[in-house]
Amino acid sequence: MALIIAILPEEVKGVGICSRVYTQNDSYIDYNTPTLMLEKLYKQKGKSKKEMDKKFTKLTQIKRNIPYTIDSNQVFFAFKFRQTTYDKQSRGFVNVTFVREIKDNYIILKTGEMIATLNKQESLIQNKNNAMIMLLREILKIQQEENNAIRFLNGNVIS
Repeated sequence: MALIIAILPEEVKGVGICSRVYTQNDSYIDYNTPTLMLEKLYKQKGKSKKEMDKKFTKLTQIKRNIPYTIDSNQVFFAFKFRQTTYDKQSRGFVNVTFVREIKDNYIILKTGEMIATLNKQESLIQNKNNAMIMLLREILKIQQEENNAIRFLNGNVIS
């Protein structure tokens, strides 16, 4: 399965707010809202958004704009994409591993695309930095598990 680069809200006539999902290979419409789609990704990995939010808050003392940490390849941060009366229908999400830079109110991806947002540069940078904290934490957790496995093999199998 190709990694998801971004999930943007898109209105589909007769359905309502759906998700335009951009992957490394193509884009498609998912009939769930972007937030619900990320919740489903959590469930596929056996995780809970509430649990991950608690870990992030404990680590950083930040309680707003918490990134969606799916796994070590998929950590998404939110940005305001369009004006609506409901906040959950106005936010898009981008995978922090695909962000090259943030300039003004644009997110510039490593693939060359630019995403226009309604956020200010400072808030985009803060959201990106929060997502990077969680991405690096996930990578560190994997490396620690590998190190423990190597120690186990060295202690029990090789000796």
